[in-house]
Amino acid sequence: MQLSVYKGCVRACDLSDVQKGMIIGFRAKGGSISETAEFVDCSRATVVKVYCAWQNGTVQNQRRGKCGAPRAIDDRGERRLRRCVRADRRATVEQLTTKMNQGATKSVSQTTIQRTLLRLGLRSRRLVRAPMLTAVHRRRRLEFARQYSSWTSTEWRQVAFSDESRFMLHRTDGRWRIRRETSERNHPATIAGTVQAGGGSIMVWGMFSWHSLGSLIIVEGTMDQYKYASVLADHVHPYMRIVFPQDDGIFQQDNARCHTAASVRAWFEEHQDEFTVLPWPANSPDLNPIEHLWDHLDRVVRAMDPQPRNLAQLATALESAWLNIPENTFRDLCDSLPARLAAVRSAKGGYSGF
Repeated sequence: MQLSVYKGCVRACDLSDVQKGMIIGFRAKGGSISETAEFVDCSRATVVKVYCAWQNGTVQNQRRGKCGAPRAIDDRGERRLRRCVRADRRATVEQLTTKMNQGATKSVSQTTIQRTLLRLGLRSRRLVRAPMLTAVHRRRRLEFARQYSSWTSTEWRQVAFSDESRFMLHRTDGRWRIRRETSERNHPATIAGTVQAGGGSIMVWGMFSWHSLGSLIIVEGTMDQYKYASVLADHVHPYMRIVFPQDDGIFQQDNARCHTAASVRAWFEEHQDEFTVLPWPANSPDLNPIEHLWDHLDRVVRAMDPQPRNLAQLATALESAWLNIPENTFRDLCDSLPARLAAVRSAKGGYSGF
């Protein structure tokens, strides 16, 4: 019996694409594993591995990553670049390049830094807008999250959430992006027209709970304690009596001045046997699920065709969008309270991300 001796055997990861193709072609034509190994000058295990990978559709070019010059910034340099970014989130590529080249034996270019930042997922992004949180705000938010940590969705379904919001007739979303050539700067399709004060705006007040949507009220001008007292008497009180007939409802409001006026507090004291008011931490719109309903209304109105052309049409559009909010939308928002509070506890009273 003649024994085959394979000289210079190579591993599957060291094979070229041509050698892998030879293995696949030879085996596909009926060649045995041993014959293929002798033909390509590799081990039988390598033949089996390459052919099985081809059958499973997982053949990859293993040598491509070894071609070309080594990276100018290695893994250690990437970790250092991450630390520089986290130390100064607003640093420009030029400033980061200067920091990376300090004390380095080999300098890198701004292009290399920019390319590395993109590979690491450290893209330039706009700051997230959120209310300013002081140390006092953080402490009270954390206390609130801990106080109601035992509440499940069942308890939160007894809460009616409320808030005001303002909608502008014309609004340009700064997050929009377009693609254009340099010479197309003044092309009509690349310009977002603006009008003074956004063409006017409308303030609305609304409330809802897990059980049902409440009223959406168009507020003339700005909400003050007298208008808010009318809203409480004409809309909040009937809603709480109908939705929570057992007098076990809880009303939520933020700490706006019109909500904390002496006359308003006196009104709540008169009706404390019918429902209670939930103490709410300041600067915490991320905990109020109605903020997501305002976003929902805005998206629905902006998607309308044609767009509202005056404030009367905008008011009609908002009322229509409010009445057509799907039930599962506001119910899911109410059920998100335990997760919101958990996020606040994890952030030590900081932003929840909702």
